[in-house]
Amino acid sequence: EQRSNLVITKGGDIQPEDLTGDWDLIFTTSSTMKFNQGLSGLGGSFPNGKFGGVVQKLQNSKWTSDIEYKERIEVPAGASFDVTVTGDWKLKGTVNLFTGEPTTVMAIEPDKVKYGPTSTKADHWKALGPLNLLDITYLDDDLRVMRGNTSVNTMFIFRRC
Repeated sequence: EQRSNLVITKGGDIQPEDLTGDWDLIFTTSSTMKFNQGLSGLGGSFPNGKFGGVVQKLQNSKWTSDIEYKERIEVPAGASFDVTVTGDWKLKGTVNLFTGEPTTVMAIEPDKVKYGPTSTKADHWKALGPLNLLDITYLDDDLRVMRGNTSVNTMFIFRRC
């Protein structure tokens, strides 16, 4: 069965309901995520800590569009923990800066970062930057490929959970 790229079949007109659900980040070329050892940057803050994956949950209703990232930080001796980033998301139709083709951009405004007993505002959390403005370049029922809006070399691939 051949998959259909909704970005092409809808002429770049992706709607929130096309994206709602849980998405597992399965691959990225983001140099920022590599440098920070994950989404939040907390993985490298703990001795022997490492990025254990991240799930992006997109919810949409008539009034709100909520996003939640749940990042797993693996730490030896059973001290692993989750980092939760919450915020809002919206889609904007625009033209791809590199191809001139119509595209849909996902714009994310992180609000809070929570881990353990800590909860802090996310507006100045630099590590989250690479995921805040991405072009949707491929989308089907199970897979989503996103590219940095201003960085053609930054790519994120998500699989629906």
